[in-house]
Amino acid sequence: MALAGPVGGAAGQFLLSLLLVRQLDPAGFGRFSFLMVAIQLAWGVWGALFCAPLPTLFAGLDRAGIARVRTQIAAAHLPALVLATGLVALLGWGVGMDGPATAVFAAFAAASLVRWYARAEAYARGRQALTATSDGIYTVILVAGVAAMAIGWARGLVAAGAILGWASAASLMPFGAGFARVQFVLPRLDAWRGYLAIWRDHARWALFGVATTEATANAHAYCVTALMGPDAFAPIAAGALAIRPVMVAMNALTDYERARMAGAIAQGRIDTARSAVRFFRWVLIAIWVATAVLLAGVLTVAPHVLFPHYPLAVVGSAAAAWMAVAAVRLARMPESALLQAGGAFRTLALASGWSSVASVVAVLLLIVAGGPLWSVLGVLAGELLFAVAIWRRAAVWLRARDGAHRPRATISPSR
Repeated sequence: MALAGPVGGAAGQFLLSLLLVRQLDPAGFGRFSFLMVAIQLAWGVWGALFCAPLPTLFAGLDRAGIARVRTQIAAAHLPALVLATGLVALLGWGVGMDGPATAVFAAFAAASLVRWYARAEAYARGRQALTATSDGIYTVILVAGVAAMAIGWARGLVAAGAILGWASAASLMPFGAGFARVQFVLPRLDAWRGYLAIWRDHARWALFGVATTEATANAHAYCVTALMGPDAFAPIAAGALAIRPVMVAMNALTDYERARMAGAIAQGRIDTARSAVRFFRWVLIAIWVATAVLLAGVLTVAPHVLFPHYPLAVVGSAAAAWMAVAAVRLARMPESALLQAGGAFRTLALASGWSSVASVVAVLLLIVAGGPLWSVLGVLAGELLFAVAIWRRAAVWLRARDGAHRPRATISPSR
């Protein structure tokens, strides 16, 4: 249930990107791809500020306690939503999008951020069916819109942004008017104070982790676009289409598995959490293998049908490099979810600190030495450092929890 909707949505986004890589010139596709990277960064920020702490915050609370936490989060959610929407619009203008395209992508960003939080809240409250229904609505509308573009009823960036925006907005319906009444109200002072406690205990470290993780994962996008423009970023983005379904499925499954692990940790069932980590890893490996097989078939049989504006050698090299990056990300994601479920946001943030510095430095050096395509290898170097740090810290965390829950030996008094 957790996988069906995200896989459908990933397929729809993948098909939309494939249409745009054919319909748009390299500069236009570079603009679209860069703005999608920025919107995905906003999703990560939302996860840090509002989503990732939820399983830990809700664990053990009654209905009144959960309602109080929801109100506290809503106090910061609405102002942050307005700010994020404005920033996406500013970025769209900055990379050369026209007014209508900028407007529809800003609207898509706003609707998708609300949906991102609504999904995480439903998971944290044990209402997985709501998330599955929302994912289904999103998938149906997105695939229908892509089909309309494929047969020529719509075309270009404005149509793509409008389809994504409508799909995100309509997928909020399952969460109901009750969710909207909590989220879209003017914040109260006491609720603000409550969120400040959440910020101090959880969100600030999660946000630092998002910033450093983003620097590790997408330094190439910002560096190449800033130094060489969206035209130079376009072939790298085209190659990155290879891992788009993997990343979407990974992010969606992380929300689900994180909530399951948090419940097990709250009940002291560390062995259950460890088993969830192993199972999560095998699922991610299966997704990666299926994606690799499909990619190899596409590049062998019909590469120029999908990528008519780019040389096969360039797209193939970029896709292979991105698959290596995806393999490393998938390998460390189960431990990342475990540490998030256990509230170890500071540990996660520190793990990604040095890797982000290494990634930015490597990307800049490789751009200068070999050109924009080589920047992906800088991302790979940062991801490897991040993965090693996560594995080590997760092992230490598990050993500490094993010791905390191990029953102490008792000494019977001698007669």
